[in-house]
Amino acid sequence: MRWLGLVGLVVFASTAHAKSSNPAFLGVQMDDVGGARGAGPCRVSGVTKDSAAEAAGLRPDDIFVTMDGKSVVNCDTLVSAIQAKAPGDVVKLVVNRSGASRVTIHATLMSRDEILRKRFGGLPVPTTKLVRVDDRAEVDISGLRRQTTIVGWYPTNCDGCDRIFSAVAKWSREERKTMPIKVAAATAGDLRMRRTIKDNLDLLKHEGTKLDVPLLVADAETYEQFAIGDGDRVQFMVIDCRGIVQYAAPVVPTSDDAEAVLDELFAAAEQAARKK
Repeated sequence: MRWLGLVGLVVFASTAHAKSSNPAFLGVQMDDVGGARGAGPCRVSGVTKDSAAEAAGLRPDDIFVTMDGKSVVNCDTLVSAIQAKAPGDVVKLVVNRSGASRVTIHATLMSRDEILRKRFGGLPVPTTKLVRVDDRAEVDISGLRRQTTIVGWYPTNCDGCDRIFSAVAKWSREERKTMPIKVAAATAGDLRMRRTIKDNLDLLKHEGTKLDVPLLVADAETYEQFAIGDGDRVQFMVIDCRGIVQYAAPVVPTSDDAEAVLDELFAAAEQAARKK
């Protein structure tokens, strides 16, 4: 199926100095062994499903030594090195692994929207159990089949995500004059805290007003299924009236390409809404 925005997003990811919503992505959660940011070396704490890291065979507790022959001093060093690449580039990683001396791995970098396409593109939305903040009602987004719906998955500590949702909500209200398109936000709260749905419902009762869209709360497992757990992105998806995911892409509110990504999101939603 055709995914709007793929070409545009890849172009931005390869621009030398632009901050992109969708740069090259390895797909690991990581932490500095020294216990503080910058106090390396950098250790893999988790591997993202369907990512380049998973395909290449990286494992939790691997410790990065070099990338393309250059020392990986800490996790910030690795992030900068990865983001200087483009999706599709192959990188050579040397890691220390328990039970082995050093292991050399070759990984073909991806982008976040590629991972989302692999998970959801052209497929029915998986069954979910979410809870709406305003009335505590349970919501299953796989049942949203009466009209096109935009759902944005975001962490509440994201800087500027409220402005992005307000912009999408404003656009949706204007489009309702010609076609029905709903917008909702979904979160597991501040991803660093790993709270329960009940705890988040109590903490987030005013968040939906700030976002200008209905707010749904998920457990951490559901959130990880639908989003790539970054602290600075909204992972948007467009679900058509049949419950099929027609588009998915991330946007960083402070990125140079945020406006372009939203334009592509709106185009995808319009296209989905016109389908019978």
